[in-house]
Amino acid sequence: MENFNTQYHNLFHRLFGGMDDSMLDQIFEIGTKKVLNTSEYLFHQGEAQNVLYIVLSGRLRAIKEDPNETRILGDIGQGEPVGEFALFTNEPRMASVLAIRKSTVLEFTQEEYQILVSKNPALATSLTNFVIQRLRRNTFQQNKTAPPKNIALINLQSDLDLSPWTNGMQAYFDEMKVPVRVYDFESQSELHDDEFFDSLEEHEGLNILVCDDEQPDWSHQCLVYADLVILATPFDSSKKIRPIEKELKLYERNILNKKIYLLLLHDENPTMPSGTEKWLKNRSIQLHIHLRKGHEKDTARFCRIITNQAIGLVLGGGGAKGYAHIGVVKAMQERGIEIDFLGGTSAGAIYGVTMSFFDFDFKKIEKSISDSVKAQLTSNDLTLPLVSFLSGKKVIRFIKELFGSSHMDDIWVNSYCVSTNFSKAAMKIHDHGLLWKQLAASMAIPGVFPPVVIDQYLHVDGAVMDNLPIEPMYRFPVSKIIAVSLSGLPERKVNYEEAPSGWGLLWDKILRKKRYKIPSVGSLIINSLTLNSLQKQEVTKQKVSHYFELNLKGVGFMDDKKWKQILKKGYDQMVDYLDTLPEDERFWNKK
Repeated sequence: MENFNTQYHNLFHRLFGGMDDSMLDQIFEIGTKKVLNTSEYLFHQGEAQNVLYIVLSGRLRAIKEDPNETRILGDIGQGEPVGEFALFTNEPRMASVLAIRKSTVLEFTQEEYQILVSKNPALATSLTNFVIQRLRRNTFQQNKTAPPKNIALINLQSDLDLSPWTNGMQAYFDEMKVPVRVYDFESQSELHDDEFFDSLEEHEGLNILVCDDEQPDWSHQCLVYADLVILATPFDSSKKIRPIEKELKLYERNILNKKIYLLLLHDENPTMPSGTEKWLKNRSIQLHIHLRKGHEKDTARFCRIITNQAIGLVLGGGGAKGYAHIGVVKAMQERGIEIDFLGGTSAGAIYGVTMSFFDFDFKKIEKSISDSVKAQLTSNDLTLPLVSFLSGKKVIRFIKELFGSSHMDDIWVNSYCVSTNFSKAAMKIHDHGLLWKQLAASMAIPGVFPPVVIDQYLHVDGAVMDNLPIEPMYRFPVSKIIAVSLSGLPERKVNYEEAPSGWGLLWDKILRKKRYKIPSVGSLIINSLTLNSLQKQEVTKQKVSHYFELNLKGVGFMDDKKWKQILKKGYDQMVDYLDTLPEDERFWNKK
């Protein structure tokens, strides 16, 4: 029997819960250890194989091989089971799994698994719960990836001292009790490469591997053993591809490719970034992150992102009700909930992105709202109603002045909005391009505002397709998603047998009898356009960690003059919601 070392002991405790040492030893004794080298397949799609694997170390990748393409489904990290579906169903493998770095798995045949379960039924319960969670994620297309263990850090400006930024990271991880070790070329000089890199698995925390442009072999090995690659560079330096990027072939497409994050470093108190798109133009990266020197919130956000612990916020549409989003976020921030990624549609897009644009400075945010209300953006804006009732010129002029030439990727907090590509009848995710234009597309209500042309396609309000765009948030390394809805699906009955004529409604108003309760033209248009989206919203509630639906009864679609009251409603309701959550659901401010 092989001794069960502390590392594996803790790993199985996390996976299967409380078990005594003898049971854990039995698991290891019955199973068979198997070592996979980089690019070696564990199994292939279509194979009939009733075998369960548990990842002891390293990182695997699941891929779906279709006739026309190979799709990466996700990565599987230490402590996760692999192949459990085939074990239970006896069906062929639905995907291929290979090692993207040297990995060790523990293998159980169906017979061996049954022996284990007969000795400890709790093991079956734990594994079944894991399978249910994975099935649920697949059903809702939640492609969660195991957090990285080994991170390769490449300094694109080798003479730059990164410590003013990394010291804050170390302090954050110390506070969160996440052990971090940093290794450079000198760290492994006394060990053979394989011995050194294999030893990284024994460390339960993060391993940072610092690449060196003068040591290409070391840097190549760092990439082989990395789960994530971070490129760090001063924002104001040259945007050209560096020699080390070419040497390491970072952007060549391959199923073994590691995720690459671009870390853009800023000095203290910098101006709003401009020209971020130039950094992204020739680099195939998954994410860019702005990090200000000495900025605690930026540092904490970056640390959450690289450990897959980020917080995502998704805001729904609803016209003037959207002012409530500002109160909601204000309440969240006062209670210590920081937002790492933000998405929205229509009103959720305009108010959400405005908050991230102003870096959650609520004085500036409320000043911009006050200015927009005073400007009466929808009054005296009628046009010949061939495409829309309003020309939208006043709105466009205002948001152009507000956001200027800023692009979506210039915002300090990564944000997106969605619109409906009318030409393709599909949802469009906007996370780059001119900020004002992407927002204009997201809030271009059909019939009210004209469509917005982007890349030669017509775009209209995102709420037509999805009034609460949660799915795009799963592109990011989030552990929690908070969704805020401005509208559910209320049941409405009327007190008349047939809809009154326009003259009937006019006389009703003149005589002040209020015999008819009928929605306004604006409400009819919006609700009709978003009915399908709202039905979808009822289903997608289950996709998020926290779903919050505001009660804004009595607030009209164009009640802009009531913005202060609406904002306060959002604030008060979010305070009540957060303060009454059970203790085990309060994920914020936990050390």
